[in-house]
Amino acid sequence: MNYLFLLAAVIAGAMLPIQGALNSRLGGSLDHPMQATIVSYLGGIMFCLVALLIFHREWPDARKLAGMDWYFYCGGFLGAIFVSGMLLLMPRIGVTNMLAAAIVGQLLMSVLLDHIGGFGNPVFKVTYTRMAGIALLLGGLYLIQRGD
Repeated sequence: MNYLFLLAAVIAGAMLPIQGALNSRLGGSLDHPMQATIVSYLGGIMFCLVALLIFHREWPDARKLAGMDWYFYCGGFLGAIFVSGMLLLMPRIGVTNMLAAAIVGQLLMSVLLDHIGGFGNPVFKVTYTRMAGIALLLGGLYLIQRGD
């Protein structure tokens, strides 16, 4: 395992609580959480456009986009559900509880997708070690939400 990649994943993951905290405040500043979700996605679109310009990449080819399976377009939809969930839940349960619960949900789904090779990805079978890790995460979620 390349530890540099793991470090990059940790850094990328560290952006989620910052995004969530910012979006939570944004949601409180606007009339509806979906407005904040749109603003959040507009920021993401602007970043992607700048990155395409910096790395001298062109816009995706329309023929390639038209020929892709329909479910490839669901990523943005699912991301909007996650961002909207953060907007609605963080003010009620806090950043830590929201993300701890979200991480448990992400890992449960990840183990399932790995086990079946979901969407054509490589298969990584469920092991006792992975199940023990999930059990520890569930225990951690319980302890985190209990507070002091």
